[in-house]
Amino acid sequence: MNHVPIIPASTSPGPHPNPTRQVLRHLTRLAVAVVIVGLPGCGLSSPEEPEHRVIGIIHFNGTMPEPRIPRTATAGVPLEMAIWTGGGACYRQGDTEVAVNGRAAVVTPYDLFTIADRDCPDDGWCGTSPHALFDHRVTVVFEEPGTAEVALVYSTGLDWYDPDGHEGDGRRVFTVEVSPAG
Repeated sequence: MNHVPIIPASTSPGPHPNPTRQVLRHLTRLAVAVVIVGLPGCGLSSPEEPEHRVIGIIHFNGTMPEPRIPRTATAGVPLEMAIWTGGGACYRQGDTEVAVNGRAAVVTPYDLFTIADRDCPDDGWCGTSPHALFDHRVTVVFEEPGTAEVALVYSTGLDWYDPDGHEGDGRRVFTVEVSPAG
């Protein structure tokens, strides 16, 4: 049988603890306090910083992939589309709403946004290029043959730090030629 020797805990010499140990203890407490204070930043919600469902930001300036909306479809057959929105550390991917009425469809991608502060975070997005891309995939079925229109509603990101700045100020219409089934 193996025995593990018991080593008694060392006591500090004299009436005062080791000054280095005291400094390390204070630095550790300070580090823990800084981490606790910093936790409510981007990506974490708190009652003071609720998460907002906002219309996703899309830039058509080459910094983001163009939406993939096919130009042709067949009546009654699902048409798959891919749309990318962008955001920084304060954003998460949300859902996508689709409304179809005859040969017209409106597609609106949503993301979730948490207000951290009004300054651009170092790892965030300052409106020029996204820190993260969110992939929104949707399917639309046009029942009638003819020329259909898909209206993409998005935010331009001009007021990216404010949930009220995501009101869907951008709109781009794509034409889809729908051929008869069969």
